[in-house]
Amino acid sequence: MFAFLAVSILVLEVLAAAVDAIGYGAIAAALWATYCRATGNRKAAERLELKSSIMALRRDLRAVSSVDEFARWAKMRRRLDALSASFETVSSDLAVERTAFELYVNMVLRGVVYGLRAAVNMYNYRVPVFYVPASWFYPVLWFLSLPAAPMGSVSVTVWAFACNRVCRRGVAIFNRAMQPVGGDQGSVTSNSARLH
Repeated sequence: MFAFLAVSILVLEVLAAAVDAIGYGAIAAALWATYCRATGNRKAAERLELKSSIMALRRDLRAVSSVDEFARWAKMRRRLDALSASFETVSSDLAVERTAFELYVNMVLRGVVYGLRAAVNMYNYRVPVFYVPASWFYPVLWFLSLPAAPMGSVSVTVWAFACNRVCRRGVAIFNRAMQPVGGDQGSVTSNSARLH
């Protein structure tokens, strides 16, 4: 049981670090795109249709001289203004819908990640993950068993904390290794500062 508990906490922390590294917003945006494709979102389809109509009308409007064919040009311009206004309305409605969806997904994802971590800690707070030799770690045995594991063992809380730190360091090292040579150094600094 102890090995299963240790591995399951490690896997949970690796998944939490991966979700954190990818970003809750990026996952929510990917789920929004998948949701729109799967459900055939009417507003997204209408927005694309309006955008293509506006682009075609702008192309036609450039071909018409405003001096020589003013009546035709003015009619096309009014139509373009009406399409642009409806495009803005649909875009703002779609943006509100997307924001609400991403906020909901972000909250659910954070609830699942942090809830699982808290549940594992609360359910197993008295269970030792593994025992350590007393002669090796004598000065810090009490700390390793916090909050309520038996003395001489490593508690779930301490093990989860250690796994979390190792996973975050691993993600930071991976991010630094994946940076292009001569790339933006500011993002490396901000990511590493956030992860430490």
